[in-house]
Amino acid sequence: MNKREMLFREEIFNEKVYMDTRKKYEKMAEKLPDLLATLSAEGLPTDWRFVDDITCNESAFREWVNRQKEERHRGKFLTITELERLSEELDDFYDRVSPSVNAIRGMRIERLPLSDADGTIMVDMAKVEEIAREAATTRINAKKMQAYWERVSKVVQAINDLRDYEEQNSLPDCTFNPASVYTMLQGIAVPSNLSTTEFRDKFSQPEKFQNIFLNTFKRK
Repeated sequence: MNKREMLFREEIFNEKVYMDTRKKYEKMAEKLPDLLATLSAEGLPTDWRFVDDITCNESAFREWVNRQKEERHRGKFLTITELERLSEELDDFYDRVSPSVNAIRGMRIERLPLSDADGTIMVDMAKVEEIAREAATTRINAKKMQAYWERVSKVVQAINDLRDYEEQNSLPDCTFNPASVYTMLQGIAVPSNLSTTEFRDKFSQPEKFQNIFLNTFKRK
């Protein structure tokens, strides 16, 4: 084999991961205007500063509602009935609006790229494309992988040569070993003690070799 011929790419692009990531963010982008419209219908601002304030953590919106309650009766005398009515009114308001607030907060947790365009919250679709491509791209040290492959392939070739000799001379297959226990190597099931036959089958092609050792040679 010509050692200068690179068999492995520096970057592996997973089309399924790319499409799944794009679709996930596109669905969020489609839902966002309706969620903001729900806030607006309740008389709430929908600029980035306010939305950031009520979605920055799990309790942010409840704390904002509680502040409204305090401000409404600050410096005023309210009867018990009025206080109870105010509390019930704001609790109902919270129950109506919190699902939309939580949905927007969930999008932020999923790192949906949002931007403030003249007071309007928008999804940065160019950033979505960048995120999807990054998620789908695995960068590997192809040089080290190839060096390892070249040594492994020599073993595979030796096994093949031995098997050819056995067949030509009517000898039994000494590489046969049915007893092997499968374990996980970098997330892929391979025998923990590979028989020579299994070794040959697993590592006979660069594509199979790359899939098994992809994470081993992944660039940090």
